[in-house]
Amino acid sequence: MVSASAQEETSKNLFSGVFAVNHSLKISNRYQLKSSIEQRVPYDFSNSNFFDGTVNARTQLTTGIQRKLGTFFSGAVGGMYRFAENANRQRLYQQVGYVQQTLTRFKIAHRLRLDQTFSPQETEYRYRYRFGAEIARRGFRTDPGESYFAFLTEILSKTKAGNYQTELRLVTQCGFLFKNSNKGEFLLELRVDDVGVRPQNLFLVGFSYYFTK
Repeated sequence: MVSASAQEETSKNLFSGVFAVNHSLKISNRYQLKSSIEQRVPYDFSNSNFFDGTVNARTQLTTGIQRKLGTFFSGAVGGMYRFAENANRQRLYQQVGYVQQTLTRFKIAHRLRLDQTFSPQETEYRYRYRFGAEIARRGFRTDPGESYFAFLTEILSKTKAGNYQTELRLVTQCGFLFKNSNKGEFLLELRVDDVGVRPQNLFLVGFSYYFTK
């Protein structure tokens, strides 16, 4: 017989599809307007021996202003509104980013983001650091008409009503840069929530499209 404490510590595996469209509008040499719409698509894995279920369907809209701070640095502020089956959410974010093409085939990126998610119960505060590396499939950098691979790692520290949690995100992407500078990306993502306590694993498979104007 398994004790209640052992059951609580057993990891839970969830699955969802995700599709997103992202738009970047250049306002001036320093400012860009960023916006996106993302849809979570639940799948029924009730007969699976591995997955315990799926997440609720949801749609979220995000918009923000990004300012170039130098050759490699940028800053951004914005907000998000999420429509979900259980409850809608509003979020504000502030971030600083660093992107550089190295002397090798890698483009590296760092991002530090703070965000605040508002709900009828409590406000959740998150502190996030993300590291990413992109490598061209051929040549020194990705040119229009070529594909690339990207790998992202993000660590989140979350606090809500005095409770603290840590989340880890691992992402693998395969993308293609079109000749009009738009790009499409297929992604595989693993999110491990409440690391080291009662881990919940969320597996995401999806597609994102990015276009600029």
